[in-house]
Amino acid sequence: MNKITKQRRQELIFQILKGRSIDDGLSAHEVHERLKNEGLSIDLRTIRRDLTELTSSHGLCSNELRPERYFPSADYQLKYELSLNENTLQVLLIALGSLKFTSHDYFRNFATETETIILGALGPKISESLRQSKQKYFFDYSTTGKPCPSNARDFEKIMIAIRENKIITCTNESPYKTKEYNTKRRRFAPYIFILTSGIPYLIVQDQDDSQFKKLRVTRIGNVHLSTKSFERMNIKDEVHLETLVGGWGGISKDSSKIVINCNATMATYFQERIIHPTQEVEKISADTFEIRINCARSSEIARLLSSFGGQINSISPVDLYEEVKEIWRSGIKSAA
Repeated sequence: MNKITKQRRQELIFQILKGRSIDDGLSAHEVHERLKNEGLSIDLRTIRRDLTELTSSHGLCSNELRPERYFPSADYQLKYELSLNENTLQVLLIALGSLKFTSHDYFRNFATETETIILGALGPKISESLRQSKQKYFFDYSTTGKPCPSNARDFEKIMIAIRENKIITCTNESPYKTKEYNTKRRRFAPYIFILTSGIPYLIVQDQDDSQFKKLRVTRIGNVHLSTKSFERMNIKDEVHLETLVGGWGGISKDSSKIVINCNATMATYFQERIIHPTQEVEKISADTFEIRINCARSSEIARLLSSFGGQINSISPVDLYEEVKEIWRSGIKSAA
């Protein structure tokens, strides 16, 4: 169970009900299901108590039907009080700095604006202290790199479409597709934005075949923001983000159990960084380790593993090992 405070739990319940009216209020059971879909396992009796308390603290109303349905009062004005200490402010400024430096340039101006607003709202002493502390942080691109800002205007339209549930028309250029495919205008409903190591991806529903697909945002161009909205649906059965690793791989529920037998040098790499939640590293003997990952298969996995060369003793499944060895053979042939 994901443990959250009572205050946070009640705030989440209010956000679920926010904007609803007497005509589309939700029952306690429906709120319970919404929270469960978000990965929060909260007892139904607790939710009923929270709804009762929220009628006083947040102005919730309910109808006289059975089951009882809840919605915020149109007359109630909720005031938020943001309380941050120096530690949380420091983390927030580090996060904004990292976002500005390592992600798409679209975020730079907004992150700078947010940073300016935060520092401007603080007292002179703490504001100056935090400004000076910014000089103590350094961010670099890492080997994943930073997205090129060539489609900044398109990126802005994509972010609006995500926020407002708007359909976009665009091109989707891929080095693995034909010229005919790359020049064709496409219609997508953007569902989920993924940011992994600064690289942006989108989960979209293709309006031509109704299939859900994963796209790299930097390959989307000539975006037109439609006035037509789409109605979001629950896509948990069709999109399985838990199988992705570093943005690589597909979005189906299919995944592969990958087992790498390697030496201590390679094991150290995976002991120091987790590339997937399922990752496990086990010591077999003094210089032999086993790395296990259950994730979606992709050519990127093979390329990552091939970079460790002679540090690998074996890989399962066999076809992935063959793919890695083919990369090695090709490299040796080119160098010969």
